[in-house]
Amino acid sequence: MRAPKHLLPYLFIGLLNLIACASGQSDIQMFTKPLLMPALAFYFYQSVPNTPLNRFVMAALFFSFLGDTLLMFSDYSSLFFTIGLATFLLAHLVYIIINMNAVDEAGKGFRLQWQDIPFFLFGLIIFSIVKKDLGDMYFPALGYTVIICIMSMTARKRWKRTGTTSFWLVMSGALFFLTSDSLLAINKFMEPLPQADLLVMSTYLVAQFLIIQGLIVFIKKIRLEAGS
Repeated sequence: MRAPKHLLPYLFIGLLNLIACASGQSDIQMFTKPLLMPALAFYFYQSVPNTPLNRFVMAALFFSFLGDTLLMFSDYSSLFFTIGLATFLLAHLVYIIINMNAVDEAGKGFRLQWQDIPFFLFGLIIFSIVKKDLGDMYFPALGYTVIICIMSMTARKRWKRTGTTSFWLVMSGALFFLTSDSLLAINKFMEPLPQADLLVMSTYLVAQFLIIQGLIVFIKKIRLEAGS
């Protein structure tokens, strides 16, 4: 199956970035990384009709773009890492809002359920692994861990409250996001992982694409059902 032409920039830039990660070409990594989320935003914009949800998706991608850009300079100053973490936290907050609204009317709202336990346990395990090496980043990392786990929980709560295809795309994207951020945390605060950049970026690129594709499917479906 051929990829939509509007997706090609994201695929090309993403592949170029991953090749650079695997081969240690830092200049190409620095050049391509800030282009990834604009390319994905372009694909989203070209794929859906105009809806109130679109501006939230664009906001999440904008905050992700800021995070991508700031984290590139984290080796120069921890401030870049802290601000980059904060912008990704904002992106996840927007995704939480989207998840709680990209459902049918009966599904809106948030309450804890037993199915949320695995996400809390996963976050607790990852945080327990890296917490002793966090230093001044203890509370920012704790807050970020809580928010990304809640983001994954709200993705799970779309089960049977939205279309099956949209649910599984967004849910899979959330799980890839958890994986990517966990690898990043372990590599930065615990011990360096072999090919860490490649592992983190490949899971991150898949995560963002799956979430956006799931939202595209959702928006197209509700517009079709609305007859527009």
